[in-house]
Amino acid sequence: MSSEIAEDLSKQTWELLGRFEGRAGAFSQRKDLVAFTLPCDKDSAAKTAMEFFGEGEHTATGVDGSMDFDERLQMILFYANATAYSCPFSVGDRIIFDLHSAYRESKMAATAAIPLWAEDLSNVLSNEPEVDLELEHSMERIPNSFMTLGELYLAYLASERSRVLFMDRPLSGTYSSLSHSARYLLRRGVSRLTEWSQESPVSMLDLRLAVYLGSPSMQIPTRPRFLPFAILKSLLSAPSSVSQLSAALKVSDAEASRAVRRLSKLDKELDGALLADASESHLEARGTVHDYWRRALALSLDYVGKVFSRSKHPLAMKGDEYLTILDVDTVSLFLLQGLLDRASQNGVLLIGIAKDTSATDVARSVLPYASAHGFVRLEAPAPMIKNDRAFLAILSSENPELLTPWRTMGYDSAFSTIASLGGELRSARKLVSREQLFVRSYFQLRTLKNDKRVRSQVFLFDRPYASTDSGSRREFEVKEKSGTAKIAAYFEGSPSSPISNLVLHILSMNDNPEVFEAYGHNQLLYLADKAVKSEVRMLRSSLRGVADLTIGGVTSRRKIFGLVTPYRQQRAEAEHARMKQ
Repeated sequence: MSSEIAEDLSKQTWELLGRFEGRAGAFSQRKDLVAFTLPCDKDSAAKTAMEFFGEGEHTATGVDGSMDFDERLQMILFYANATAYSCPFSVGDRIIFDLHSAYRESKMAATAAIPLWAEDLSNVLSNEPEVDLELEHSMERIPNSFMTLGELYLAYLASERSRVLFMDRPLSGTYSSLSHSARYLLRRGVSRLTEWSQESPVSMLDLRLAVYLGSPSMQIPTRPRFLPFAILKSLLSAPSSVSQLSAALKVSDAEASRAVRRLSKLDKELDGALLADASESHLEARGTVHDYWRRALALSLDYVGKVFSRSKHPLAMKGDEYLTILDVDTVSLFLLQGLLDRASQNGVLLIGIAKDTSATDVARSVLPYASAHGFVRLEAPAPMIKNDRAFLAILSSENPELLTPWRTMGYDSAFSTIASLGGELRSARKLVSREQLFVRSYFQLRTLKNDKRVRSQVFLFDRPYASTDSGSRREFEVKEKSGTAKIAAYFEGSPSSPISNLVLHILSMNDNPEVFEAYGHNQLLYLADKAVKSEVRMLRSSLRGVADLTIGGVTSRRKIFGLVTPYRQQRAEAEHARMKQ
């Protein structure tokens, strides 16, 4: 029986390998697909760097984090840590990064240890239905949320003096995930963040405005779903009328009137907290609304300051009340928005890098759009490989004339929520996400000298959408669940983006060909990754010992035995000790 199963398995495996060989072969000599990639123009990058950074010495910083958790006496111990490594770089006729002088930022560290009783997990995890179904996966959300919080906090601090900032996470994916948590929190209608600090108090209205309006520098689309918030943000600058708003936001009077009616309805639901005057000839926001962002950011900085100074339990409130992971994620969202705001003000080039993304943007929406609008002229259908990294890695390997470093054409992060079906663009998740926030590209940095087909891995980078990207906004229609939406999203095409070209050039100078983990990736992030993982291991060992000693004393005094460690672990330890005798 076993030999028959092995024979069947071998046959089926060879069939699958044959299909893969056929799909991989379909990438060979595909100059039409290679046209979707762009080479690095070093001279142009040096010129852009002079304009962006200015001539002279600057600093680049990489931020990364790690996490873990452990269980003792029905108590869960969560650990999260983040750190930063920096190096100098100079801008002149060339851009030069001195990676040999990389150093750890001793004053930039974020460490949190969070003890929780197992019975309180459901409260912290917001009583979401999946908690009981996948408890261990749900528990990972807690240290992951604090790791994200730590990374964003350090990046926020680094943006004060560093001009290039690498993050070991996609900015667009992080924003999307945090926004989802924040919107879920708002739907619940309550948050203990309003009780967290007397020094930095916020209201639910402040939280709502900070989620939907964002920081002062964030642009809001003017399509119907977002237009009421775009109008409200405009009113924060000065009172206006419907006709003036329609002209300023470049929408029709009818669209502006409908949006104002929706805004007035929301104002009534909030007991008149938004608008001091809601007539069509004179719309004015209430004075208390204007400082929403200052209060939200102050709360966030107060929260991270107390959490990472370990002066207060990161989740505990009075009695048995706790903040939830939704609250923590909302604070992280405000920090990310504050980071984007500060990076824009200080001229910081913020770069997010994703290593193990399973995104399918290229095959699902980006390449079909590029082909339909003439940016890429396909001579044959694209091979049926959906995973973006696999698609591009095979394309690169099968076309050795594609020289590294290269990147794909940049596209709006909103494409990640769009799908092309039968030549028609539709929303992949009922609604298309906000456009003009982030620009995404895949990239590959190195080729093995002895074999041109062997190359470093394909990764994704994204960066904030910039005002200089406005010339590459493309207007098109996408069918959403509620109807057709007119999108004004970024797609690079021609001419190529000088900022994205600069990012590629910077990435190509910041990997380490002598270390496998940093080959084609990033040396500063590699150093930060090794540091935080080592610290989390030491932290886990240290805190486990402290917990065992503390809890062991309590259980001995109260004659409660067998609870410090799980029964399976106790049995394994006993069996191991018996075998050594």
